Amino acid sequence: MNNIFFYLGLGLQLFGFTAVGLCLYSGIQNGDYGRVELAQFILGAFMFYTGHYLRLKHPG
Repeated sequence: MNNIFFYLGLGLQLFGFTAVGLCLYSGIQNGDYGRVELAQFILGAFMFYTGHYLRLKHPG
């Protein structure tokens, strides 16, 4: 059961990292950050840290 939470946490971390990276790339390309980028940044950071929490509580 711990392996499921470990890999779920890893997936959430990768997805969050990718979302934040795409947000930063979009902001640099457009020269400004809009509401969509802000929401994507906040959601990506939340998913990353949720995955981090899951991986800490359920080590593989």
